[in-house]
Amino acid sequence: MQNIDLKKLMELSGATLPLSILVIENDEDRQFLTEMYLQYRPLMYKIASQFFRDNYAEMEDAVGGAVERLCKKCETLKQVECNKRASYIVSTVRNVCLSRLREIGRQRRNRDYAPDAEAVGSVPSPEDIQGIVFDRVFASDLLGAFPELSEKDKDLIRLRHMDLLGYDVIAQQMGITEIAARTAVSRAKSKLERLAMNKKRVENDEG
Repeated sequence: MQNIDLKKLMELSGATLPLSILVIENDEDRQFLTEMYLQYRPLMYKIASQFFRDNYAEMEDAVGGAVERLCKKCETLKQVECNKRASYIVSTVRNVCLSRLREIGRQRRNRDYAPDAEAVGSVPSPEDIQGIVFDRVFASDLLGAFPELSEKDKDLIRLRHMDLLGYDVIAQQMGITEIAARTAVSRAKSKLERLAMNKKRVENDEG
């Protein structure tokens, strides 16, 4: 790796190095992470903007948190093949964003601790097949068992029942209204339920 003048490089790029990189004592690691940050900085902000569209402060925090994780995983990042580093970095930013959204959701629930109609309605009754399915079945295994389900429907189910995102966040990511997001998730779950019931009937007939 060619030795670089960090100060000159930052002036040319117009960027400011995150503190987590600046405090690294090992010169080689600091140089490597600086180059990675400058190369993938636009991509990192692009991913963060998909979660926090109009909130630049949250985007900055997300990218900063991702860089901090990458600093801790510097040796691992060095071992990743060059053509796969982008995917590794995207995954890191995405995980930081999802963690932040879960934290925001917990904060909202703590503030609004009194159960509202939606919260009460979300508690499944014994007759609620969808509620029982999603409370007791690991979603990724369930989705993998039904390739007939469209990728869009799988994404909706993952966002709601694996990533635990609110309907407002799902709506932002899908570019639709919150009401449309609720409807889309409900339809996706209904399709999965029908597929599961049909598969069960076929297994019973064969048995």
